[in-house]
Amino acid sequence: MKYVLALSLFLCGLSLAAQDLKEANELIENFQFEKALAVLKPLPDTSDIHVSLQKGYCYARLGNYSEAMQSYQRALVIDSINKVALNQLGQVYAKTNRFDQAEMCYKKLIGIDSSNSFYFKQYAVLASSTNRDSIAGLFYKKALQLNPKDVESSISWGNILLEADNYFTIDSLVSQALMYDSLQRGVMLLRAKSLMAQHRYKETVAVVNKILQRNDPQAIHARLLGICYFQLKKYDNTIEWMNFLLLSGVKSEWVFYYLGASYQELGDIPKSIESMNKAIESGISDNIEIYYSQLAKSYEDAKDYKNAIRYYQAAYEKSKTKILLYHLARNYDVYFKDKSSAIAYYKRYLASDDTIKLARQYAKHRLRVLE
Repeated sequence: MKYVLALSLFLCGLSLAAQDLKEANELIENFQFEKALAVLKPLPDTSDIHVSLQKGYCYARLGNYSEAMQSYQRALVIDSINKVALNQLGQVYAKTNRFDQAEMCYKKLIGIDSSNSFYFKQYAVLASSTNRDSIAGLFYKKALQLNPKDVESSISWGNILLEADNYFTIDSLVSQALMYDSLQRGVMLLRAKSLMAQHRYKETVAVVNKILQRNDPQAIHARLLGICYFQLKKYDNTIEWMNFLLLSGVKSEWVFYYLGASYQELGDIPKSIESMNKAIESGISDNIEIYYSQLAKSYEDAKDYKNAIRYYQAAYEKSKTKILLYHLARNYDVYFKDKSSAIAYYKRYLASDDTIKLARQYAKHRLRVLE
């Protein structure tokens, strides 16, 4: 009789625990994680793995990664090869920068099931986040072999290949991905970035415009179009898209540079000078000498030779580019009645190893006239 009573109590406890788990599941499905934990906490998590798994999930969604790790670790004590616990624990480890431990989880998952593309993808994401792009590429490749329809892996691997200038493989990836979704924006954007890197500007514009038929323009689209239109000498279009970037809050030095260079090509010297000055004010990169040179050219076109000399000198001090000596010589030649500075710069230019034929011929001609 006592045995029957004990068994009845045991079975009743199991029934109540099952009801609590069901209630917790319903709360989790409605994103009420604190309430779900209130139901789960009284339940023992040393025998029923579902309790630990659900606790871990709730803690992770609430950002309490320490408790989440402990819950998933308790689940693995019950079942050391539980795939849910290993995967979730790997993600929590990655979020808390415990990359070695996260890697161990993914290695174990792949060992359990080497046919699961998701595990290879997770490992690839981890490797990429720790700047191991070659390893990430290998695992993205394996993930795609197992699941060719995984567009996200195609895009992630494609961006790694873009950094390595591996355009042939990118083209293959894009072609395969577009077989499954011919209008997938992320894949088309990868294609556009690859084309621009290969200096195939007309094709880049065509791909981006196709994206914009179904999507609102974003900063990345404006950057691609603006730069490509500049290379295609469509300066009005460049100005349009660079102004779009400015209105979107992108006020980088290169935006002002392309504006300034485009205005100069269109003959609007005041706007060119204004934009180039803004590029210089924003400039902290190695391109600063280009901005100085461009600004000097704008001042020269405006016949403001004093400022042209000033910025050609600034550009030369930054870069020591020999052709700038020639430009300095010409501007001194025009601006000052005393030609001694012009002569000195012509001689310095001719003594350099610069090989621009027309510039060298003109410098020799002016020296014959001036001396």
